Amino acid sequence: MLTAEAQLRTRLESSVFGRGADALLDGKGKIRRDHLRRALALIASADPVTRASLARSTGLTTATTSSLVNELIALGLVVEGEQAESTGGKPGTRVEVNRAFYAVCVVIVRAQSVETVLLDLSGARVLTRESVHPAGVTPADVVAVTAEVVREFRDRVLAVCLQSPGVTDGSVVRESVLLGWKDVPLADLLAEEIDVPVVILNDADGEALTESAFDEVDGVQRLVLRMGEGIGAAVTIDGRVLPGATSRAGEIGHVAFGGRGSQVRCRCGGLGCIEAVASLTAVLGPDFHDELEPDAVRALLRADGAEERMLLGAEAVAAALRILSGLTDPHEIVIAGRAPLLGDAFLAAVREGFATNRAKGTASPPIRFAHDSDPALGPGRLVLGRVLGVSMLRPAVYPSGS
Repeated sequence: MLTAEAQLRTRLESSVFGRGADALLDGKGKIRRDHLRRALALIASADPVTRASLARSTGLTTATTSSLVNELIALGLVVEGEQAESTGGKPGTRVEVNRAFYAVCVVIVRAQSVETVLLDLSGARVLTRESVHPAGVTPADVVAVTAEVVREFRDRVLAVCLQSPGVTDGSVVRESVLLGWKDVPLADLLAEEIDVPVVILNDADGEALTESAFDEVDGVQRLVLRMGEGIGAAVTIDGRVLPGATSRAGEIGHVAFGGRGSQVRCRCGGLGCIEAVASLTAVLGPDFHDELEPDAVRALLRADGAEERMLLGAEAVAAALRILSGLTDPHEIVIAGRAPLLGDAFLAAVREGFATNRAKGTASPPIRFAHDSDPALGPGRLVLGRVLGVSMLRPAVYPSGS
């Protein structure tokens, strides 16, 4: 006999949200699913929601709205909460996202570690596990730690998003200089071990999607530069990543942008790659790695020569951003990854360098550091959107930013 949890998961899989449902739904079924998604998105918003407020927001009848809410409750996606404040009549009952059951699994792959995270439907972490691999992370390591968590929480996990450095196409890590991987079919390898949807995501794209979670208006176009052991970029338009024709948009780590670092030899064998000049390994030395604690990173920044290397890196970053900004014309530029640990002096140098010799006709978008937020948020929103059609997950706290 199935457990109550397994019955709930089976009910969801056979609903309009289940895998393969799109091919089976007729016109009325798709309209019903659209209404359910809209109701779910409103319930996941920051404002308190009741059946009555949902009816007003959607323009649907009270009976239809109540039916939608009842179905979402039956599927385990929402629950009834406390009574709302009265506005003169009988107070309604709040409807909230169910944080107690379903979750998405986000696996953040770094050069020497794998961080496995479960996020509930509100975006809060319910589990964090980290495995360390000093000799370097292998595909087998990633599959093992991911499968372990999914099996442990088998009825709760809706989907998995694996975030990896390098070129990815949604299912395969095509090439990662940092990991030493080439054409690794991670999604297929995981499919042999677990039976949930899996998406493979580039790390710069993941951080760009996390920034999009803070948008309060539609239509924002953003250029994100991720800096760590490697360097990558991403462009998001209205919360969606621009992938490129071969899923390689933003792969700028091994592009030479000229300047004083043009003769620096990169680990890829090339000369003047921005990664060889401006990655945090280039600035802080070989003791830096992406898993290093913030205090240890700041200590490296105080070492002899670090400030000069930081300014050289800022010069290279500014040159790259001038070109990328001219091509993409973003509303803003965000520098993410471990770069915020370089501090305000680095950001000021990038802003100054960006403004110097700016090409005529190009804009001057603001440049800031990324929000101090959960790096699992963006990947979680992506994969939940693939499963339910609604991203839902929200930042736990809205920091002030730079």
